[in-house]
This record gives sequence, structure tokens and C-alpha cells, in this order.
Amino acid sequence: MTFRVISPDTEAVSKRWNIPALPAAAIAASNLTDEQIQQLLDPSEDLRDSTCENLDLVCRRLMRAKENAEKVFVAGDYDADGICSTALMKDILDRLGIANGYYIPDRFKEGYGLSAKTVALAHEKGYQLIITVDNGVKCFEALARAKEYGMDVIVTDHHSIEEEVPCDILLHPDVMEPEFANLSGAGVVLEISRKLFGNIPMHTAIAAIALIGDVMPVWLENRRIIRAGLKAIEHGALPAVLPLLRNGSSIDATTVSFQIVPKLNSVARMNDTSNVNTLVPFLLCRNRAQIDYYASQLERVNNARRRRSDAMVKRALELADDSPFPVIFDESFFEGVNGIAAGRLAKTWHKPVLVFSRHDDLLKGSGRSTAGFDMYSFFSGFEELEQFGGHTGAVGIAVKETSFEAFCAHVQDKMRETPVIEQEPAEPAFLIHPDHLSLEEVMAFEALRPYPHELITAAAVKDPVLQRVAPYDRVTRYFFANSCGGYEGVQFTSSGSDPARSLPWVIGTPYVSRFRDRLRIELRIEAFEAE
Repeated sequence: MTFRVISPDTEAVSKRWNIPALPAAAIAASNLTDEQIQQLLDPSEDLRDSTCENLDLVCRRLMRAKENAEKVFVAGDYDADGICSTALMKDILDRLGIANGYYIPDRFKEGYGLSAKTVALAHEKGYQLIITVDNGVKCFEALARAKEYGMDVIVTDHHSIEEEVPCDILLHPDVMEPEFANLSGAGVVLEISRKLFGNIPMHTAIAAIALIGDVMPVWLENRRIIRAGLKAIEHGALPAVLPLLRNGSSIDATTVSFQIVPKLNSVARMNDTSNVNTLVPFLLCRNRAQIDYYASQLERVNNARRRRSDAMVKRALELADDSPFPVIFDESFFEGVNGIAAGRLAKTWHKPVLVFSRHDDLLKGSGRSTAGFDMYSFFSGFEELEQFGGHTGAVGIAVKETSFEAFCAHVQDKMRETPVIEQEPAEPAFLIHPDHLSLEEVMAFEALRPYPHELITAAAVKDPVLQRVAPYDRVTRYFFANSCGGYEGVQFTSSGSDPARSLPWVIGTPYVSRFRDRLRIELRIEAFEAE
């Protein structure tokens, strides 16, 4: 990764906002608005109350279901946000004493969202009310089927609304106050919980994991939910997720993102060996023995997912040619990790990549892009496609096996007519004096957490004073000197790789490492060079 170093007006920001130099440098380099800076510096965890009319309607409809002893069906989704949304809604219904059931569809056999088939099954089993969570605004066939059966439907979702949603009640950020504009699916469900019960720490914790997992903007109410939710996890409000963390890990957005969310997502990806629906009772479980058992199974599934991904990448490297747009298929590839493998390859090669696996009589692929290349636009209009969806940076594609050779030729022909892809743009980093890496300064920087995407978090030290290097199997530690007791750089490396010796720069995100009673300043190293 290449970095360009910004020399910010640290002193001006430090004086104006009365903050230490390190957070001031990050803010000054990021060109934030005054409103955004105020949000960053506001430590509040007090959640706001929505007065949305549709929220009131949802709560009244649920109370009617309770009074009439109706059965309520929850239609969920298979990613971390959808899983958390389903667990949240189920716990709401359980607390209300409403008979309920839920279902999360198989990612690869059934696809995304509530289906007409699921509606029919719910109707057969006597459910009178359906609530969708983290889906629904595009499930028109299913919603029409529910209407035919005379079933009421509440749609709770946060995905883009492209046309009117034919349901009884719609709860969506678009119909809520601006403060709630960027809620995830579970964030929307959390507002139902808060309206009915007030603050339940476990619910806030679940919603925080979902917000982090769905990479939602960290502003407004999202910011407060994440802060309050992480504190709730730290205090044991959601015991199920604690065994998913490595020993000694601090509970913050980074550890949730890298240690909890991938394990939740891995279950749906590994659909041949696991069932995503089992994650709902796991998240709500409070029995330690059951939690530990399921957590160990979840670890096993995630490790298997990693092994499959590693094997696919290794095989793809063997099969790849030097084409500007590699399209790779092998009988050994597994659909659940196509996207992960494509992402790793695109990052390695700095060009778009498609990875295909077999799915019945179709070849199904996931594509990942690189900077300056709109993958969705590129494939729009390809006549060989049986299924197609996605956005600029990622697509999902299905092609009949009989059409695959023609499809691959079409990709390369069109690529030859496509302008050359730009090199990966340099990431920004802010220049700091090494003495800014003190305990007081870094703790003040960490107080800005959760870090929004707009905040530059990579700090750059020029000509760092290196004292020694300690290489390990997958991590190399660098020990640097400054006038505040020194700091360490942590670089994650491939096994057997040689540590860097020439260090014109050290660039990375500063943080306080907490192990037992010892605190030390560390940089999560990203680079040793800059433009």
C-alpha cells in the first residue's frame, strides 16, 4: 500500500478545539466539518428517541398481535446485520410473550430476502403476521403472496427503496428523523426495542455488532449505538460473543470487525457444513456451557472457511494468466468463498478478478474490482449472464457452462476496449512528531473511536529511530525510541518473511495495547515508505 503524507495545521486545530496534538493532527488532515468534529469530540452514549409515526404503528401492531394471540414470523437475512436483526426481533417477541418463529434463507440455494415459498410455508404453519428484518423493500413477489393469503406484513429494512413497498407498515431510515438516516437493519429493529422497553444493553450490543459488520457510516445515532453497545459487551451484556475474541483483546470496533463479524458471516458461506439459523439462539444464549460449545464450533467453521479460501487463492495463482481481467474457474472452488478469494486476488494483482465455482448447471462467480474500474457498468449488457447484481466494486454473476467460453472471450474483448485502469491511489497519512506517540496523546486519539471512514487514522513518522527488531512467525515487532519511553510497531507478515531494515518512514494507526496491567503504545504498521 502506498501512502501520501499530509502536513496538517495541527496547532490551529489543537487550540480551537482544546485537544492534544495527535487527535488534532488527524482531524486537521481529514477536512471534517465543524459538525463532524463536534460529533467526534462528543463522548455521549445516550441514545436518542425516535418519534417516527411508523415506529408507533409497528409497536401498536405488535401489541395487537400479543392481545390476539397471533403467531408472528420473522424473515431474516444471512449476513451479520441480518443475523443480528433476526436475533433482536426474536428476543423482542419473546419478551412480549408472542408466539414466534424465524427463518434465514440459505445464501446460495435460496438467495437474499423473503421469498414467496417462505411466505407459503409460514401461512401453512398458521402465522398471521410477517416481519422482515434487514430485507423486504425489494421482495415484491413475496409481499404479493402474503397479501393473497390475507397476512399482514411489517417491513423493517435499510436498503435503498427504488419503488413503493406494498406492505402494511414500513419502518426504514427514509421514514425516520435525519438522526437515524444511516441505521443498519438491526439499528432499525433496535428502535422498536427501545420504544417498547427502553434501553436493553444486550439489544444495544447486538445492534452495535451489526452496524460494524455492515460498515455503516459512524455518525449521528450510529455513533452512540456503537459506543453504548461496545460498553455493554465489555460489561457482559452479550455473553455469547466473548469467547469469539482472542485472549487479551480490547473490545472496540476493530476487534468486533476482525474477530466477531467474520465468524458470524462464515456460517452462511459454509452452508454445506453449517446452518446460519443456529446463530440466532447462540447470540441470545446465556448458558456458558452451551455458549462455549457453540463458539468452538463457530471457530471450527471459520477456520475451515479460511483453509478453503487459502486453497482457492493458491489454485487461482496457478491457473491465472497475464490478462488484464483474470476470469478463473476450477472444479475444486467453493461458492461460499468465491468473493473472499476474488478480493484477495484483486488486491494482490491490482486488477479486477472474477472467480467461478460450479452450481448445478450454472457457473456462479464473484467479482472484485480495483481503483478506477466500475465492475457493475462493465458487465451491464452482457448477453451471456443468467444472473447479475452488485455495485461498482463487486458483482455476483451466473453463466451457463455452455456459455462460459464465450463469456470469457467477451470479457477479454471488452477489456481491450476499456481504458487502462489507474494504479491504486495513495492512501493519506498525517505527519506527526514521534513525541506525539505518548500514552496521553494516543489515549486522546482513541477517544475519537469509533473512527468514521472520513477520519484519516494513519500516522506517519519520518526517519524513526529504530532500536531493535523482533521477528516472529506471522508478526514482526519494531521497537522505536522517542522522548516518551518509546513505542512499538506491529507488522503482520507472511510466515518466514524478512523484516524491513531500511525505514525512511513508519506509517500506521496508533493505539494503546493493553495486556494485564501493562499499557504500551503501538502502531499497526501499514508501510515504511511514502510518496
